[in-house]
Formats: sequence, C-alpha cells, structure tokens
Amino acid sequence: MEIIFMETLQPSQHPIPPKNSFNEPKRLRAGEGVSWFTDSWRIFSKNKFKWMGAIILISLIPFAVGFLFGLLGIESPPADFNDFTSTIIIRELLFNLFFYWVGFCFLGGIVLLAAQTAQGKNFNFGSLFAGFSIKKSGAFLILLLLSIVVCLLLALAVVIPFSIFANGNFLRADFMPAFPILFIILLVIIAIYSMMFWLAPAFVMLEDMNPVAAIKASFNACRRNIPALLVYGLIWLGIGIAFWFIFMIVMISAFATEASIQQSTALSGPFLILFFIFLLITYLVLYPVAMIGIYTAYRSIFPQGRLNKY
Repeated sequence: MEIIFMETLQPSQHPIPPKNSFNEPKRLRAGEGVSWFTDSWRIFSKNKFKWMGAIILISLIPFAVGFLFGLLGIESPPADFNDFTSTIIIRELLFNLFFYWVGFCFLGGIVLLAAQTAQGKNFNFGSLFAGFSIKKSGAFLILLLLSIVVCLLLALAVVIPFSIFANGNFLRADFMPAFPILFIILLVIIAIYSMMFWLAPAFVMLEDMNPVAAIKASFNACRRNIPALLVYGLIWLGIGIAFWFIFMIVMISAFATEASIQQSTALSGPFLILFFIFLLITYLVLYPVAMIGIYTAYRSIFPQGRLNKY
C-alpha cells in the first residue's frame, strides 16, 4: 500500500502578491460619460460657493505673481535694444512656464479636494495647495515639460509631411482637397494628446505615480473607454454651443435692436455688464465642474485605484 505524504504549506510559503500590482482600467459603457458629468455636478453643488471661491483664488494668484515679475522687469530695463528684446522673450517664456506649472499644481489640488469631498470630508481650502509640495510640484513640472515636448512632436508629425507634400505652399489649388484629411489628422492628434494627459494629474496626485507612468496609465484608461469619452465630450460640446447662442443673442440685443446710436450706446452698457457677469458666473461654475470631471472619470475607471498596495 502506497502512502502519499501531503506537504503542508506554511503561511510564509504561500505566494505573496506583489507590493504594487496594477488594477486594469475598467471598460465602461458609453453612458458612463453622462455619469462623469452628473457626478462632477453633484460634487460641485454640495459646496458650490466654496468651489467658486477656490477658483477665484487660484485664478488671481498667477496673475498677481506675473504682475510682480512685470514690475521687476520695468525697474531695471537693459540699455541695449537686443538685450531688451531677449530679456522680454526670456521673461515671457519663464512667466508662461510658471503660469502653466502653477495651473498643473492647482489642478492636482482640485483633484485631491474633489476626492476628499466625494468621500464626505469637509471642504478644505488648504488642499488646493497640496500640489505645491516638493515632491508633487517637481512631478507636475516634469509633467508640464513632457506635455510641451509631446505637443511639439505631434505638431511636427503633421506639419513636416504636409509641408513637403505642399512644397511650403498650403494655398496651392491642388493641395486644397487635402485639407479635410489634414483636419481629420489634427483631430486624431488632439485626441491622442488629450488621452495622454487628461487623467495624468489624478495619477500623480492621488496615486503618487511618476509622470511617465501617469501618462501611460491615462492613455491606456482613455483608450479602453473611447465611447464614454465621446459622450462626455459631446456633453461639453453641447454646453459650448448653447453658450455661443446665448452670446450671439446678447450681442444682437445690445447692438442690433436699438433704434438709434444714442439708444444703443445707452442700453448696450448695461447689456454688456450683465453679459460680463454672466460669463464670470459661467466660468466659476463650469470650470470647477470640468476639473472635478477628471476625478470622477478616474474613480469610475479605477474604483479601487490604479495601484494595489498590500
């Protein structure tokens, strides 16, 4: 009689899952794009006035710093004209880099604040500045530089072949039929660029991922959910068209319906003031909703997060 001895595995002998394994992005139905918008609106509406105040704050800070940079530049202008021109170019380049870097850092703060309020925590204005920590701010700077490099490479991928084909003259009659093709290629490139960087701030801020990994994860997540992205994009397109019609109606009411120049001048002022207020409120409402949408899409695609931390 043969006796079979079964080896008992000790707890330490069981396979141990990797420390940082990745959750694959869910493949969502197209209608989930509607949920991204409605969830964003729900998060915003719970603290709407605080969100508006946050947007005012993060909009004023870069301009205030830029104004100070401008004052410093005016106080000590170079004597030579060429040096003056170079100084202006360098200063504008640095200011724009600073402006967009601050925008990336604040975007990380908005994503974090959206995650906190979605979990029932109190609205904390301090979370807006969480992206300026040494580690996060460095990651967002790299993310910004990568976005610039990718944008330039994608632009060159379109411009160079078409320049060679058109021999530098895009207005040639025999080149005109190629414009629809160029337009489609531009749309595809814009879509690729957007897919690479749309969710990247959420991965950097909430998952502590490095910028390159965040870009790859963002593109992979968007690639698997193109139908939902299209629905979400169509919602914002519809909102944009609606506000364009409102803009046209206001302008026609302000300038084209008056009987005389005096009446038009008298009445166009209040119309334009009201329209400016309308645009300001629209910005303070739709901008945070759009930014919160980064979090709602990320959480919908990765309910348990991108990283599995055991």
